[in-house]
Amino acid sequence: MPDRLKSAQRVVTFTIFLDLLGFGLIIPQLQYYADAFHATPAFIGMIQAIYSLMQFLFAPFWGRLSDRVGRRPVLLVSIAGSALSYVLFAMARDAQMIFLSRLLAGITAANLSTAQAYISDVTPPQERTRAMGLIGAAFGVGFILGPAVGGVLGAWGGNFAIGMAGALLAGVNWLSAFLRLPESLSAENRRRAGERYTFPLRDLPRVLAIPHVGLLALVLFTAIFAIANLESTFVLLAKHRYGLGQRECSYLFAYLGIMGAVVQGGLIGKLSARFGETRLLLGGYLLQVPALLFIPQMPSTGWLMVVLAVMAMGGGVAGPSLNGLLSRLAPADRRGEVFGVTQSLGSLARVVGPAWGGWSFGHLGMSAPYVTAAMLMLIAGVMVAWWIVSAVPVVSASE
Repeated sequence: MPDRLKSAQRVVTFTIFLDLLGFGLIIPQLQYYADAFHATPAFIGMIQAIYSLMQFLFAPFWGRLSDRVGRRPVLLVSIAGSALSYVLFAMARDAQMIFLSRLLAGITAANLSTAQAYISDVTPPQERTRAMGLIGAAFGVGFILGPAVGGVLGAWGGNFAIGMAGALLAGVNWLSAFLRLPESLSAENRRRAGERYTFPLRDLPRVLAIPHVGLLALVLFTAIFAIANLESTFVLLAKHRYGLGQRECSYLFAYLGIMGAVVQGGLIGKLSARFGETRLLLGGYLLQVPALLFIPQMPSTGWLMVVLAVMAMGGGVAGPSLNGLLSRLAPADRRGEVFGVTQSLGSLARVVGPAWGGWSFGHLGMSAPYVTAAMLMLIAGVMVAWWIVSAVPVVSASE
């Protein structure tokens, strides 16, 4: 690969790392500061949900815009929007200001989908899964470090210190992208300048209608919905089933992040070259099914860590493989739109998944969200298996 393209990959990966480092600073602190500002539990829930809801509504718009004007300007605008949202969080003196900061962050959160489209533009097809794995690893490492740094900053300077640190990271991120990131989308692959833009949700049926891409987008939604059941109830399960405290839960989340980062950052390239994306995608989903079922049933924390490692490895190979396949199957002038819509679907899954997980945990029992997650992951695997069988020519061409 030419040095220029390797440099562009590094800058994009660094962009995602800084973005998630800043994101990780904020997320664990939202409930604490909203409660300190006397927000009601319902309003705290709205603060947590508004980011994903805005992403659901606006990610397709940013994706399509990047197909028209290029990836670079959309990345620069989204990073600048993140910086402003952090400043609003730093200046917040009531829960309403925190809500506004998360709303703005969700509207301008085009970083991940546009970065995925950028990587697709500059990376040869056979290397895209490895490159998507590096993005996933940067995502994981940034989110591991962010909460730890945020906790130290919060103890020292409250939400002002956390917000300004996030704004500083976003400023460094923006400057790095401005100085070192060339445009990746060639003029011939851009959409017509006269094409009209419609309400963001109009893009969803357009993408689902693209051959093969639509089914994989639904697979992604199903898998993320499954994992959202775990994410929204795991702390409660760890407390009531395994007797773990807040610190121990933080260690387990960090452990999950490290396992995922190792797989995505170090192993996915070799595994993809040996087995191919479709086998890794199917195997990754099926590997998670028993792990999800066993999470609430382990006799000790040690055994819990074993099944969590299996789940993390399955997710670590499935995520980059799915994104690699999407990058190959999406038309060159619609990659931004495709990744925007898949990010939007992921955000929707993170809105409705936790709602179901919390309700089922409280009304059906502690194991209910994990049984649901295992069933959904199995459905995702079955859809992938059916797709492999029915789309043999396309799969063969993509590998």
